[in-house]
Amino acid sequence: MLNADRLMVRLVTLAHHLWKSRTTLPRTECLYQNARHEVSERRALARSESKGHSSGDEYHWLVRRNLVLGGLLIFCFHGCATGPPVPTLPLGISLQEICRQYNIQWQFDSVTQVVILSYKDHNAKALVGSPTVLIGQQKVTLNAPLRRQNSTIFVPGDFESKVIGPFGSVRSRIGFTGELANLKIHTIVIDPGHGGKDPGTRGRSGLKEKDVVLDVSERLKSLLQEAGLKVIMTREADIYLTLPERTEMASQSNADLFVSIHANFMPARTTQGIEVYYVRSTSKRDLDEWQRQMNERMFVQHLDAQPSRTLQGIVADMMYQLKVAESGKLARRIVHDVADNAGVPNRGARHCRYFVVRNTLIPAILVEIGFLSNKQEEKKLDSPAYRQKLAESMARSILVYASSS
Repeated sequence: MLNADRLMVRLVTLAHHLWKSRTTLPRTECLYQNARHEVSERRALARSESKGHSSGDEYHWLVRRNLVLGGLLIFCFHGCATGPPVPTLPLGISLQEICRQYNIQWQFDSVTQVVILSYKDHNAKALVGSPTVLIGQQKVTLNAPLRRQNSTIFVPGDFESKVIGPFGSVRSRIGFTGELANLKIHTIVIDPGHGGKDPGTRGRSGLKEKDVVLDVSERLKSLLQEAGLKVIMTREADIYLTLPERTEMASQSNADLFVSIHANFMPARTTQGIEVYYVRSTSKRDLDEWQRQMNERMFVQHLDAQPSRTLQGIVADMMYQLKVAESGKLARRIVHDVADNAGVPNRGARHCRYFVVRNTLIPAILVEIGFLSNKQEEKKLDSPAYRQKLAESMARSILVYASSS
């Protein structure tokens, strides 16, 4: 065999070894086989022509062509520093992110490569490298297997519909990652301010407070219900309620928290931002107020005990201490988080003597979500997207508060 041909065969063989260590694509195998066939044909042709049918120049040109071909094969198979990367299949969606969004607990055994999901009374098992998921006794086949890269597990796009769907879990739109089973509150009263014949304040464009706060309250209700809380609305339509009626609903519902939502107004039209009000201390006059006394009697009647003035006094003292401590904690949490997420000034958690705040027995706050007197803030409050952002921020703050000690 001629030296040039021997070199060509070695080059092609080297290219084949490089191919085996780099990829398993059928197209590359085909290229390798074609290259071998080309070498065999050219070698035979070279021998034939070297016996008198080809000039020496033609033969040397053929040898040079074979050497170039071999070099190109090595270049193509081995790649170069500036060449494009070899395409890889997409890994999918992060299992950890999906479970976080849907509040699903999951475990992974690195030895057996088994993934276990749990949500309420539902359980599912899956194996990394397999498209099969066992939900209870039912087998579900995904359109691709679970994959693992380093410490992250990826699932295919139909995982949510085929696995999460049967669980009955709802995606948490607010990004809360705490443990929902251990919340210290379970029922919340949301009080959209004003309503009916009482429009509240108005913006310069005519936007009414009663309409804005009802919409934000409905959005907040939906988010908290998704998280598993029971939500009671003082009003769900454009109706008028007195202030005593609102506090009585809280006392009769065995709720754990009262949140009243309003929009603000100031003569200085440059004022903007969010404020949250709560009761820091209550005077004897406030404690003896007729509406508060009535709410205390309503609350005691829901207890499994014989009503008495002594019991009512003890309960009132205990509720008062809890109310003062917890109301301030929640107010500071909400005003900080909502102002930060909405990108508006934080005007602080402030003390007040508003009727609905001081006459509820449970922790209570009043949230002023913005100033309709400010042109820019009125425009924001007229936006469904901004209202949703406010509701999500409040819901997340309430759940963080509820999961704290």
